Amino acid sequence: MKSSEVRQGFIDYFKRNGHAHVPSSSLIPHDDPTLLFTNAGMNQFKNLFLGLEQRDYKRAVTSQKCVRAGGKHNDLENVGFTARHHTFFEMLGNFSFGDYFKKDAIHFAWELLTKDFGIPKEKLYVTVFRTDDEAADIWHKQEGLPKDRIFRFDEKDNFWRMGDVGPCGPCSEIFYDHGPLAGKESDPFKGIAAGEDRFVEIWNLVFMQYEEKAPGVLEPLPKPSVDTGGGLERMVAALQGRFNNYNTDLFTTIIQSATSRLGWDLEEMIQGEIALKKDPSLTKVIGRPTKQFIEDLAALRVLADHARSTSFLIADGALPANEGRGYVLRRILRRAIRYGRKLSEQHSFMPLMAEALIQQMSSVYPELTSRRDQILSTIKDEETRFLQTLDQGTGILNDELTKAKSKGVKNLSGEVVFKLYDTYGFPVDLTQLMAQEQGVSVDLESFETHMDGARAKSKASWKGKGMQGDEKHLISFAQNSFDKNGTTAFKGYDSLSGDGKIVALSDGAQEVQSLTAGSQGLIILDQTPFYAEGGGQVGDQGTLTTADGAKVQVHDTTKKSDVHLHHIEVLSGTLKVGEKVIATVNDSERRKTISNHSATHLMHAALRKVLGTHVTQAGSVVEPSRLRFDFTHNKPMTPEEILEVERLVNEQIGLGIDVSVKHMSHKDAIASGAMALFGEKYGDEVRVLRMGDFSCELCGGTHVKNTSQIRVFKIISEGGISSGVRRIEAITGEGAVSWLMERAAESLRAQTAAGTKDVDQWIESKKSEIRSLEKEIKKILGNNIPVDQIASQALKFKTKSGLEGQAVFVELDLDDRDVLMDVSIKIKDKLQPGLVVLVGKGDGSHPIVVSVSKEIASDIKAGDLLKEIAASMGGKGGGRPDFAQGAAPDRSKLEDARKIFVQKIGS
Repeated sequence: MKSSEVRQGFIDYFKRNGHAHVPSSSLIPHDDPTLLFTNAGMNQFKNLFLGLEQRDYKRAVTSQKCVRAGGKHNDLENVGFTARHHTFFEMLGNFSFGDYFKKDAIHFAWELLTKDFGIPKEKLYVTVFRTDDEAADIWHKQEGLPKDRIFRFDEKDNFWRMGDVGPCGPCSEIFYDHGPLAGKESDPFKGIAAGEDRFVEIWNLVFMQYEEKAPGVLEPLPKPSVDTGGGLERMVAALQGRFNNYNTDLFTTIIQSATSRLGWDLEEMIQGEIALKKDPSLTKVIGRPTKQFIEDLAALRVLADHARSTSFLIADGALPANEGRGYVLRRILRRAIRYGRKLSEQHSFMPLMAEALIQQMSSVYPELTSRRDQILSTIKDEETRFLQTLDQGTGILNDELTKAKSKGVKNLSGEVVFKLYDTYGFPVDLTQLMAQEQGVSVDLESFETHMDGARAKSKASWKGKGMQGDEKHLISFAQNSFDKNGTTAFKGYDSLSGDGKIVALSDGAQEVQSLTAGSQGLIILDQTPFYAEGGGQVGDQGTLTTADGAKVQVHDTTKKSDVHLHHIEVLSGTLKVGEKVIATVNDSERRKTISNHSATHLMHAALRKVLGTHVTQAGSVVEPSRLRFDFTHNKPMTPEEILEVERLVNEQIGLGIDVSVKHMSHKDAIASGAMALFGEKYGDEVRVLRMGDFSCELCGGTHVKNTSQIRVFKIISEGGISSGVRRIEAITGEGAVSWLMERAAESLRAQTAAGTKDVDQWIESKKSEIRSLEKEIKKILGNNIPVDQIASQALKFKTKSGLEGQAVFVELDLDDRDVLMDVSIKIKDKLQPGLVVLVGKGDGSHPIVVSVSKEIASDIKAGDLLKEIAASMGGKGGGRPDFAQGAAPDRSKLEDARKIFVQKIGS
């Protein structure tokens, strides 16, 4: 069976058995700070299992995109070197939310595998939890599996937990026997226990029948559930008769895109691997030394796997960065680039393999097609950036490894590892890998110390937006309210004022029944006109009042578990749970905010028209005073592009287009042309915001009723914030009018000062005059240096090669590097061959120039001498063998520098 048939066959089987087909969720988890990436099929159903959410189905089937490349679940180091580890994989799963349990779950799995997929029963073994007699009996009595093919394992292998507390239960795993060629152990129990490649788990059935109230304290759940997961890659390997996942059609098409470029035959390599399995003593495989063959095959598999994970991550909105998810993506990409370099220095493989993946899987995952340009441009851009430093960093690493080994040291210092990370972009695991290849380990503890220091410096200049109460309390406070009162009804689309009942209060540390004047805390209402921060839009501010005269200032509004949290200060009176309030949003601030939010939608559409459809939102902030919009684009916008975006947006504002809102299913919304933002979570019903034919997006935020209410739009800055991501800041409404009037006044003042309306031309003429004067000054300064006199004082010396030369070390009261460079060349030309060291004098930092005749530059390199001299004075610098420059702060160390100069020439 083809992999596409296996995936669809799995889904179709469960649909026939009453399961709703739920599409894969994004790899970027929503509302779950505990997860780096989606790593299991059950992630998107977590709230269903916890009883926090209800849906219109009790049975579901999915093929879920998963990534395991960071945090607790991290398969990165094994990828390419084992038969079944991947950073990206698809998890096939069927789920029961309080509906069927063990009998049906086991029957479904056995029937699908042995009847629909036709796997011989004698190829399968199952495991159960040691005390789960019920599951063992069902396997034996219901499905007829012999008892000697049912093995019992302990908690470590066959008991599943969601966390320290919460739903948990025993599990039953199904293993496939790949035969003796795949592994040495013939005893299935021992092979399964050892994790051998012969006996591979292809499906895990989790029976959630308990709630763990505290560690070790289990209580039966009233409605037990089922969560199953089977790796598509492993299942396909079994059905295609391949003992290695990488030899299935999920990977071979991708790998062939690289082997074709290299002129290699992939099927020949697969047969060579099989021959090596049969006879591990082979010294050559398909004409190559065995070690080289293994390394080449592993590199191809690393590239194929990493092309899959990076493409899917970028498609779901992740971008390379130096922290968080973006850093994991960067690690994967750079690891792949390095393996590609090992295969060939002439060819680039990742874009090629990503293209093959997109063609292969876009029919199942259309986001690969819609984000194709972004995927390929991000990969190419990251490859270009890393290759610029890879060779230099590799040279430094090899030098350090050579030094370490020459001293008998088998541990690379954390300082070097941090330098490679900080300066050359080497992820620490890549440095580890390259060091291990030469038998050297890495001092990770020291590296982390350096990292902590860097983080501390970064945090010292950052001041975040504070919230009343710690995050843990906010979550529990909102959750308790949700459990008792449900969600907060938001009334703020249609009204900025309305009544509400206080359903919960907090002082920021604990839930309370009342808050008095002077107190700060949190309030939850049954309904509110206050918009809670979300989708980039800031939370509303305003006031609350009661019939008893209490007055409350609302400083911010946020949301947890669909419950609005009003961050408040009680100005007067007392608030009590159960009391009625009048809630009033700050009208002026809301109007400014909605103007900026609607302008953001218009600008997004305009950017896609001007720059291309690869542009997608990568982040946004919508405040009363401004809007900030991050978007995917690989180069700075030109002034003409910025002007065109402004023109398009202001054109739509001037047309006075009504803004319409419709509610529809997510599927219908996308079909109607609405744009969904990557990284956002959408429910079954979505809110579609349309501005004529120009912009149509899914959005839960607040907006103007007509585009004319925005008044005017102006971009005030555009720049890069990370690889492949640009940032625009813009203003609208009264703020934009004031900004434009101020600039107009400035322009008038400039015209008056310049005496002309053409200020630009006047400035250019003045700049030209200044450049001419600077040249004259430098010429005068240079001519005032007694070059002949300095040359006459030169010291004679002999180089290592026996060449005679002359050298001078001179202090000058100059801080202009251009003048110093020109003077050094003039003096050097008088000496021939010559060595000239000039130390200038500046404010705080003193320039240093070293110039060496090319005839002797192989014996005395200017760059090396400059580094030593500058270091002796507390500075640094570098350059070519014949010329180098730098600077140093401590001129009192001139004599130390002079001694280094004298030692170099041996005088």
